This record gives sequence, C-alpha cells and structure tokens, in this order.
Amino acid sequence: MLKRDNLSIKAPGHMAWSHVITLLLFLPFAMICAACSNDDDKQTTGNGAAPEYSSEAVNAMESVWSTSPALSDKDSRTSVYRTIQNWADGCAAEEIYAKYRDAEYPMAMAIQNLYPILQCYDLAFDRILDALKKGVPADGKPRIWNLYNMGIIVQTSAGNYAIDIYHRRGAELAPYIDFYAITHIHADHKWEPLAREMSRLGKPVLTNFSIEGVNNSAYLSMDTRDYTIGSFNIHSFITHHNSSPITTLAITAFFVEGGGVSVLHSGDSNFIADEFESMRGRDVDFYVFRYAVNALTENNVLGTVVNPKVAVLSHILELGHKDVANSRWSLELGLERAARLNCNKVVMPFWGDALTL
Repeated sequence: MLKRDNLSIKAPGHMAWSHVITLLLFLPFAMICAACSNDDDKQTTGNGAAPEYSSEAVNAMESVWSTSPALSDKDSRTSVYRTIQNWADGCAAEEIYAKYRDAEYPMAMAIQNLYPILQCYDLAFDRILDALKKGVPADGKPRIWNLYNMGIIVQTSAGNYAIDIYHRRGAELAPYIDFYAITHIHADHKWEPLAREMSRLGKPVLTNFSIEGVNNSAYLSMDTRDYTIGSFNIHSFITHHNSSPITTLAITAFFVEGGGVSVLHSGDSNFIADEFESMRGRDVDFYVFRYAVNALTENNVLGTVVNPKVAVLSHILELGHKDVANSRWSLELGLERAARLNCNKVVMPFWGDALTL
C-alpha cells in the first residue's frame, strides 16, 4: 500500500493549481485502488483503465515521429524539441519521475495525467508495443526502436530482441521478444520485472550480474562470449564504465547479427579502444552508444575501431537523473554532441522513433 509520506508531488511551472487540487483529491481514491488491486490490475500487464493523453502530448509525439532523427534533418524537430525539453525540465527526478515509475497503476496514471512528458513516455511504449503485436511491417525492413534512455527493441522478420530496456511497462514486451540483454547493473539500463517475465516464459536474459527470480545461468558472463539464440548470433565483450573497476562494475557490449541487420550496443562503456578490438573489421549497421561523460571519447571507438553505417547517440533526457551535472543530457546538448561524432550518418532518436537502413 502506498504511504502518504511518499506522495508529495510538485507541480510543473505551467500547471494550474486547480489541477494540483484535483490530484490531491484523487490521492485517497487512488491509494484505495492500489491497495485493493492485484497484479492483473496494473498497466504493466496490459490491463486496467486506458490512460488519458492530452492533445498537446499526442501532437508533439506525432510531430516527432513524422520527422527524421538524422542529424542532417535536426531542424525539422527544433520547435517540438523545445516544447518537450520544457516539459522534461518541469519533471523532477525524485519528486515526480521516480514516484511515477514505481507507483501502482492508479497513482501512476494520476501523475501521468498531469505531466505531458510522462504521457510522451507512455505514448512511445504504446507505439512500439502495437508494432510488435502487428508483426514485421509490410516493407519487411528491420526496425530498431528507441524506447527510453538506451533501451532498444530490434524488430525483424526472423524475430525480435531487446537491449537495456528501462521502462515501467517493460514486462509487457516479454511475449514479443526472443531475448533480453542488459549491459550492466545500473537501474537505468535494466527492468527486472521484464527479466523475471522473460525467465518465466523460458526466454534468455543475458547479463553480467544475477537477478533475483531469473534463471539465466547459461547467459551470465563476465567474459567475452558468443551465443546463438534462434536466428541471432551474439558476440559479447567486457568494457569499463568510467573509472570503476571491472570487477565491481562491468559493461557488457553486445553485437547481434540476424534478421537482416547487425547492431552493436555498448551501454555505458567508457570507449577504451583496446576493449573493442574484437569488433575491428566487423560489418556494423547500427552502433548504439551513450553520450560520453568525458567529451568526445565516443570518437576513441567510433570511426576508428567501429565503423557503423549509422551512429546512434543515446542516453539523452533520462528523467531519473537529476540534472546535467548528473548526466541528464538535454536534447540541445545531445544535438551539439551528435554534430561532433566521427560518422557519416549520425542519428539521435527520441522515444518511439524507428530506425531503418
């Protein structure tokens, strides 16, 4: 049951106080619903009352999805990115986002209805889940979907897989993906309910750490490994996270080939070139990497050891990080960094974007 002392919600600057009062009046009802509900009543299992989306949030996301995330087309998103950034700036990491992420369904919806940025977060999930349910698009091209932070879902004619999913509804993906890979233990790169649901369904979860309730011993590794899962060949290798010792905090990078597309995802790697040597000379369609804390260390690997067709800059606007000083990179900073990356084609996708060759 949710406790009252966990429910202090700050209103974003643009919000009318009448909306805040509405939320406060709703809290007792939401708490009762949360206390009386069972797991089948949560949105994370796909049930419960449908969320409400404001027209401004819907219009913003439709505007994003109707344009390209390619850096060469960035001007097409300038206006809507300013709007989205303003919404994000009004959504505090601990006071709003964390409460929303961890809340039971009724309370989560009460918070989401007040914050357009959280509606954008949910709309992106709806779009991707709908695409997975419908199957491969008519053109048959593989899709790399950006969900949130560094989470991607790769959709192909040979099957689907996910890497670094971190989303409050993540467990809903389990029936539609063949395996789930997690680059490291940090909370913003994993969603344990999804890992447990994958394990319950007998599907592989690839990690370098253990998760309670997940039987992934065959795919638990702190070494360079190669796996075959269905139609996918997976090469994994270990890299550093900033200055942390690998023995206490390792990043597993995953290179996946199959379904007509090859994808490298290096999580929060610190871009030490020697650690990527096993990737030299490999044909990489998409390389998904983070906005480096140490400016432009991305180019230690990008364009030198790894030469992808498309460089995918991610880890932008992670709402769980407090501010820029704590790696909550803004959309503007992301675009500035993208312009300095060593690749002919650079994209900075936003939530719900689909990348194709």
